[in-house]
Amino acid sequence: MYEMIKLKYNYKDLEPYYSSEMFNYHYNVLYKGYTDTLNKLLDEYKKDKIGNIQCLNKRFAFNCDAYILHSLFFSNLTPNKNTKLNSELTNHIIKDFESVENFNNLLKESLLNVEGSGWVVFGYNRYLDKLFITQVENHRNLILIDYIPLLVIDMWEHSYYLQYKTNKKDYVINILNIIDYNEVNERYNNIYIM
Repeated sequence: MYEMIKLKYNYKDLEPYYSSEMFNYHYNVLYKGYTDTLNKLLDEYKKDKIGNIQCLNKRFAFNCDAYILHSLFFSNLTPNKNTKLNSELTNHIIKDFESVENFNNLLKESLLNVEGSGWVVFGYNRYLDKLFITQVENHRNLILIDYIPLLVIDMWEHSYYLQYKTNKKDYVINILNIIDYNEVNERYNNIYIM
């Protein structure tokens, strides 16, 4: 059974960057909805509804990706402003993106250029030993061969509209103020343990 992640902070802790009203809706309505649907689909799998397996697989993949991405997104947030990239990840970013400034610019550009509903994922490919920034449309195409997400940012309109309306630029500026780089560092450090 899938469970929603436990938060390390209270909804109001992320204000003014992320309003408690918007966070409550995003976490308790949308994320909970994907989690509940995923668990219902698991029950359908157990009942062996083979005649409907293609539809069931599509719905399962959509809700499973939504569950995973939201879980990573909410764990990527923090009210603590003192989190920073560690030296190992910083050096790897410089190797793959030439500079941290260039990485930050490419991350912002990717966030602002998500078309429609989607996500931006900063991650690592073990085979290439390379860091990537990629966009994930809807909740699809999350599964890339040996691609390990380090940082996930929700760019669906539901993640910012209640507070920012259609002003994606302000949302991007503000969401980057509450990224938990300690979490990103930990995910990066765990790559070499796997």
